[in-house]
Amino acid sequence: MNYQQARDFVDSFSKSGKPVTDLSRAAALMQAVGDPHEQLRFIHIAGTNGKGSTAEYLTNILKNSGYRTGTLTSPYIRHYRDRIRLNGADIPKDRFTEICTQVSGLIGELPCSQFEITMAIALLYFQQEGADVVVLETGIGGLLDSTNMIAPPLVSIITSVSMDHMQVLGSTLAEIAAQKAGILKKGSAAVFSCDSKKEALDVLTSTAQERECPYTIPDPDACEVEECGIAGSRFTYHGISCTLKMGGMHQIRNAMTVLEAVKILREKGYALPDSAVQQGLAETAVPARMQVLQQDPLVILDGGHNADGVGALVRALDESGVDNWIGICGMTDTKDKDAAAFQLALVLNRVLCVDGFTQGAVPKEELQAAFVRQHAMALPMELDAALPYALKWAKGSHGAVVICGSLYLANHFLNQSEA
Repeated sequence: MNYQQARDFVDSFSKSGKPVTDLSRAAALMQAVGDPHEQLRFIHIAGTNGKGSTAEYLTNILKNSGYRTGTLTSPYIRHYRDRIRLNGADIPKDRFTEICTQVSGLIGELPCSQFEITMAIALLYFQQEGADVVVLETGIGGLLDSTNMIAPPLVSIITSVSMDHMQVLGSTLAEIAAQKAGILKKGSAAVFSCDSKKEALDVLTSTAQERECPYTIPDPDACEVEECGIAGSRFTYHGISCTLKMGGMHQIRNAMTVLEAVKILREKGYALPDSAVQQGLAETAVPARMQVLQQDPLVILDGGHNADGVGALVRALDESGVDNWIGICGMTDTKDKDAAAFQLALVLNRVLCVDGFTQGAVPKEELQAAFVRQHAMALPMELDAALPYALKWAKGSHGAVVICGSLYLANHFLNQSEA
């Protein structure tokens, strides 16, 4: 099997597989490949928004503290292998191919999903490479997510919970929070983001109490924000001075969640010096999370695609000091385009609506209509023409460009910039 054949093998499975009612399929897969999870220790992360940033902060803190750290995130941003990383480096093509060949010969006819196969490859890689800790992000939800068949982790983290994937997780915030709370395991400590609404936090805390999970929620009153903008922030939390590259108040709250998790890891014997914590936070820059692509004119790339993700972007743009924003916006038909248009129309002076970046992209004329209903100046535009047009407009109006609406759209522009 060569690399392309390995990728074809993974792609031969459906994205989510047949619906499951328990974790037996994931358990059968792990047993087939030798139960690598039993030889690993985990930090388990669920939530709607903030999982990827939280995972990256923790990865860098652990790595800088001398721990060999595996990271499994979802979805990929630049290319498929960037979701499986060891000490921040993508799994090499030859190792991916080797382990994928191994998995293909062990699983028989198991009706797995792409994510489950990816998890099996990742955990075998981390086991074979002797990872000290694995930062493990759920795919969707938590209760029935394949990652949930691990033993009680070092710490469970549930980031901001909001409305997304309703067709799978439930139609109310409480129902979605209950799915996220499914990762909580008896006696295993947990941290819940202070960014979730009370309805979600009530479900998380009551579930933790039922399962005898000691839990922590960061205290916003203990945070002193010195500076917060698109280019990053400076703040102090419980006496620890921190600097972030990623912009927006939501990133400060993600970092606060991480700092509470660090306390728990220290209690479990992990040596995480303040200097490594501060360095890990300061150097973290996740692609497509308020990412600055260029400075003159300013171009921001953000993959936020649900209501809370778009809301966080809108607040950051509003507080940026930039008077004229032109947006390049594309969305998929699984997301609420009208809700996104309602929020983005508050800060965008002009919107270029695009499609063609993935299957299931909302037709550009439909997206334009959603913005026009919000009295926004919106134009449908071919994907490849959008950025040159936006740059010209931004230069002429002393403005800036934001590319937003979908991680798939972000992936398109990232791959262009790295080509």
